[in-house]
Amino acid sequence: MAEPASDTLETTLRLMQALCLARRGRFREAQEEVAPGGNPPADLLSLQALAALATFAGDYRRALPLWRQIRVLEPENVEALRMVRAIELWQARPAWMKWLWPMLGGAVGLVLLVVLLMVFV
Repeated sequence: MAEPASDTLETTLRLMQALCLARRGRFREAQEEVAPGGNPPADLLSLQALAALATFAGDYRRALPLWRQIRVLEPENVEALRMVRAIELWQARPAWMKWLWPMLGGAVGLVLLVVLLMVFV
């Protein structure tokens, strides 16, 4: 059975509002727009939008079950499969990896500071 036109219009308006919020970096508010009360939406398009918003916000604990649910509803969804694999890989990384890039950035910054001090002093 097809969705009534009013439900389709409401979904479209919610997704457009969420897109506007996400473009401003307000991912949490965008998620609330797509899924009021935190309940996952019933339609596949809104569910995928919610999963994408959670992923962009860095909320992988929430995003992974949503992407998996999309895979159950639509097994051929390549994007959902790719996202499940990427998030699982990210979560399986060693704990020390989260400190690697900040430490390297700090080391490079320190070297640049020393070089600048040697040049200008």
